[in-house]
Amino acid sequence: MKIKARREFRVSLESLAFTDIILNIFIFFFTAFSLVYTFNPVRESKMLIKLPQADIKTPPDQKEPVIVNINNRNELFLMNKPTNLKELKKELETLIAFNKERPVIVRADKHVIFDKVVQVLDVAKNSGVEKLGIAVEEKPHSPPTP
Repeated sequence: MKIKARREFRVSLESLAFTDIILNIFIFFFTAFSLVYTFNPVRESKMLIKLPQADIKTPPDQKEPVIVNINNRNELFLMNKPTNLKELKKELETLIAFNKERPVIVRADKHVIFDKVVQVLDVAKNSGVEKLGIAVEEKPHSPPTP
């Protein structure tokens, strides 16, 4: 009778590949979590930094639209203040400097010369306005006639 003194371990290729995959997953997760922890914005915001001071102008309410009115005498008003086309461009640039997507609405009387409305729209577009609209009034619904 033959007795073996040593045991031979058989290592299959599948177990080596499985071990390699598991180790790679561990390395990936350890690296990913350490990067997430390092560059966490909450952690960065807790750093004490003394910012320089400056006189800043608080921006007007960015949610409400800028209203440009043209009355029936072709007079131009920006936010209920009389203005002209040259001043309108400067004032619009100032009003939308903080938010280019702040809407600008042109309200023109129905008896206004159409050329005046086009000029106002052109000035608004050239001053950098991205959301531009014209105000209209909804027609009253008449009951259908049989």
